[in-house]
Amino acid sequence: MLDSILQGNLSIDFSAKNNKKDNKKKSTKGNTRRPTKRPTNKRADLDSEAWLRHLSESKYADIDDPKKFIKKGEKPVRIGSLMGAEQVGQCMFIEYENDMILIDAGMEFAPKEAFGADYIIPDISYIKRNIKKLRGIVITHGHLDHVGALRDILPDLGYPMIYTTPLSLGIIKKTFDDPKDAEKVKYKIVDPDIDIIKLGCFTLEFVPVNHNIPETMALAIHTPKGLIFDSADFKIDHTPAIDRPADLGKIARIGTEGVDLYIGDSLGANKKGRSLSELEVGNHLDSIIKSVEGRLIIASFASNVGRIIQIINSAVRYGKTVFLSGRSMVNNVEICQKLGYINTPKGYVRKLSSDIDSFDDDKVVVLSTGAQGEEFAALTRIARGEHNIIQLRKGDTIMRSATTIPGNEGDVNKMLNDLVVKDINIITNDDVDIHASGHGNEEDHKLMLSLLRPKFFFPYFMPAVERYAHRALGLKMGIPDSHIVMPEKNGHIIEMYDDVVMVSEETLKLDTVLVDGKGKGHLSGEYVIKAREIMSGDGVLNLIFKVDTKSKQLVGNIQIESRGFVYSSEVKHIHTKVVEFARAKYNENLKRSKDVKTNLKQIKESLGEYITKIIDRTPMIVPMFVYINKETKETMTKDDAIVGMTLEEQGYDE
Repeated sequence: MLDSILQGNLSIDFSAKNNKKDNKKKSTKGNTRRPTKRPTNKRADLDSEAWLRHLSESKYADIDDPKKFIKKGEKPVRIGSLMGAEQVGQCMFIEYENDMILIDAGMEFAPKEAFGADYIIPDISYIKRNIKKLRGIVITHGHLDHVGALRDILPDLGYPMIYTTPLSLGIIKKTFDDPKDAEKVKYKIVDPDIDIIKLGCFTLEFVPVNHNIPETMALAIHTPKGLIFDSADFKIDHTPAIDRPADLGKIARIGTEGVDLYIGDSLGANKKGRSLSELEVGNHLDSIIKSVEGRLIIASFASNVGRIIQIINSAVRYGKTVFLSGRSMVNNVEICQKLGYINTPKGYVRKLSSDIDSFDDDKVVVLSTGAQGEEFAALTRIARGEHNIIQLRKGDTIMRSATTIPGNEGDVNKMLNDLVVKDINIITNDDVDIHASGHGNEEDHKLMLSLLRPKFFFPYFMPAVERYAHRALGLKMGIPDSHIVMPEKNGHIIEMYDDVVMVSEETLKLDTVLVDGKGKGHLSGEYVIKAREIMSGDGVLNLIFKVDTKSKQLVGNIQIESRGFVYSSEVKHIHTKVVEFARAKYNENLKRSKDVKTNLKQIKESLGEYITKIIDRTPMIVPMFVYINKETKETMTKDDAIVGMTLEEQGYDE
């Protein structure tokens, strides 16, 4: 059977349970249906063994200089990662001459070093410069690391058409704070079993794959330079709990027709065996939900929709009511209810409220966010005893159905320590398999490579250790090293020609774009974050100089205020020294120049050195001046009287 799959001669028919047919006529509104003739590939007649021989015997098997294989005047298909090569969150463009498509537009939660910023989105400067080329945005699935940036970038791009599935669309719309903005989203729903869409010079097929959210799609992209297969986030799950199995038959057929470049999700490539099936995880969850006698509080990713559906179904099966805690949890469950993924009797799924106290403990399941120990998430507040509704008591059980994201270990351990002392029951994945990755392990990746048989291979998605493990699998399976492209950073461009794929010498200059509340800014030129960094370390010192309008001499005392600068016992002594130094330095500088801003900038620099000497710390120093007209005593407007200095004027850009 496997040989038949590899040769693309087998159409896999899974069980009826997983392949229920809808006899209703499907609507074709807004969709482009499959062309009568699918794009063909010159290698369609090669089976698996012939393909390996082709690579090993071909003149392309060892490409010492890729430029030798580029025809004179030939223009390439260009592929660039705006996010995903170095961090969580994916956004990639593919372009050829006057056409471009964008695949996914995700976000990454900002690290603590971003000092209050909420999340990071892709730098779309290049897309904006080439906006006339953009033919649409294709979304592979509804996780925030693939759709979370859309609400921020769509207005900047003029709301281009989005091609995706119903669940992903529902999640995208929920990311908008204002429903009116969500209604501006232009979209076309894709049916991966039927639809093939043409976007400019690109023709796209969609392939159902498994992940931990339903309706995830891989993409087969027919381009003027050959076929690109983008796996999206995937695992091979033969017994998925909610979704159907990956369409291996379609993947095998595409592989037989010929894949020129495989862009493969690399997560899990360094883990032996196969990824655990969601059905097995669901069975373990079901057993725990059935047997727990007290209140059961389950923390999971709100984005792990498949897991959430299983938990709710099991709870209702045993007559338990599910209370939802966390905005994202509530939103995703509402979307699943509207789409028919969750069908429960009325009243069995509720938002968390004080009504929970009217239910017997053994009939309560709380489904909560906060599995990563986020400071303000529900489970973290419960652990600290600061939740306004739930106070833990003996007999409660906490179940954490999630793995720890790298970098969150400290927060998770602190939360678990807070929980342990509460004298409750705690269940984690170390005790029983209650979590499975949404990404494949080594055997999943080997199967995908075997089915696709790509001519060139691009291991994609951080971290580097897993991308290089993916590369090693490709080498092990016979793909020559010269046929594996490894761009190291976002902005590196891959060029795809008729006979070769290579990393270009061109690199896009990309910046880290931070979203902070309703504002966003580029990290390299954004002094807000730099100011927060300085203040968080050594505090802030504000000085207000009252300056005569004409003579520029000081009038009265210099006002001083500080926060996080010195301890209360030192305030009077240190403040006095600072004011004396600042006054003397101002009068000294005034003899050379009456430019107040230049004077204050020099004072800031000198004062920083002085403060460092006396307390071994350098706070953020913010000098301001107020103009005083001593002669006429005119009342000046606030804008005329108080003048601040930008961080650049103060020298913080240096």
